[in-house]
Amino acid sequence: MDAVLAQFAGQGFGSFKPALGELLVSRLAPIAERFTALRNDTAAIDTALRRGAERARALAEPTLERTYQALGLLR
Repeated sequence: MDAVLAQFAGQGFGSFKPALGELLVSRLAPIAERFTALRNDTAAIDTALRRGAERARALAEPTLERTYQALGLLR
């Protein structure tokens, strides 16, 4: 932070803004590339969704079962 303050001291936001933009683009580029690769891999998305649904179902099942029993509902 001290180095940034020293570099842009007295210059105003107009000088800082482009440098910040360039830094953000360079830092976020790997994340954007990975996101694009994952977004285009529909098999991986389907697998992740299926696994998530299975985990959610396993976590919810005991609560759902107790609810059915408490309300006297048949399954």
